Amino acid sequence: MHDSAAPSADADATPQPRRTPRTPGRGATVAGILTAAIMAAYVFVSMAYVTPSSPVETAVREVLSPYFTQRWNVFAPNILKANRELEVQVQWREDGELVHSDWIALTDIEYAAVRGIPTPSRISKNSYNAMSAYMSRYVALTDDQRDRVRDTFIEAADGGDFRAIPNSELIDEIDELGDSRSSVIRFLRYDYMLMRYAQAVGEAYFDEDVERVRWRVVRDKPNDFLHRFDDERQTEVTTTTFGWRMPWSEVDPAVAEIYDDVIERYAGR
Repeated sequence: MHDSAAPSADADATPQPRRTPRTPGRGATVAGILTAAIMAAYVFVSMAYVTPSSPVETAVREVLSPYFTQRWNVFAPNILKANRELEVQVQWREDGELVHSDWIALTDIEYAAVRGIPTPSRISKNSYNAMSAYMSRYVALTDDQRDRVRDTFIEAADGGDFRAIPNSELIDEIDELGDSRSSVIRFLRYDYMLMRYAQAVGEAYFDEDVERVRWRVVRDKPNDFLHRFDDERQTEVTTTTFGWRMPWSEVDPAVAEIYDDVIERYAGR
């Protein structure tokens, strides 16, 4: 006969403390905040890129393009089919007479300094990027306008001297040869930029006070794949030469110092 009052087996079990939910530590909290911030930034940038043109979209592209822009023509079937180089020539005075330099192959100097380096400095594409932007604005002009901008932008002044043609006169002159004044202004803005760039590089390269500059774009299209081992070229090298420009201001000392260092490192001068 069993005693109904006998203690059960569970009566002797040791009571277990109640477990309280663990609160996330500081590290987990910080990680969560960072993740949320990254996701919010990603969504913001994505929306800025896909929405119609706006000041916000423009600002985002200006900040991120140097780091994340992809040129899809590096892949087939729209691969780059020609090598282009920017070459510069400058003039300075010796004993009161103008002398001119040989052509400087800026693109070749920059590329030679980074061959074999998997992560080269972005400055190694300075001349190539400048040339590409310049030529895109050049091809937007009419044939007559292209003929004009390949000529000099210098005119005779009083006393037998020469001067740069004033901007307003140059814009009106080139605008009369086409039908898009905005295309002319866009081109001349970059022409001015390229003039200052050529001036800074020329003074750093030759250590002279440059008075005039000009440049040319050399386009070399290699043989196609099936003829890559042929000695005979399928196409000739083409050159587009632009006329003399006369910078009307001196190179800023801070800019001159930068280009002095670039030329010393890349060209060994």
